[in-house]
Amino acid sequence: MLTEFTTAAAIENLVNATLGADASARHEYLLRQSLHNLVRLAKAEYKVEVQHSVGKVVQVLPTDATLVL
Repeated sequence: MLTEFTTAAAIENLVNATLGADASARHEYLLRQSLHNLVRLAKAEYKVEVQHSVGKVVQVLPTDATLVL
């Protein structure tokens, strides 16, 4: 959960730095949600990349090998 807090804080800092104090609530909301969606997309892409890498490793393991995590 600490990662989410750090991400949320970073997003708030970006929103404040980008839009400044005079921004409307609508503009803040739109930028904040866009950044949250970008983080979600990056997490999904990372998950797919890790799954692909694990798939490559599993393919080259001997059939009688034991994978220990």
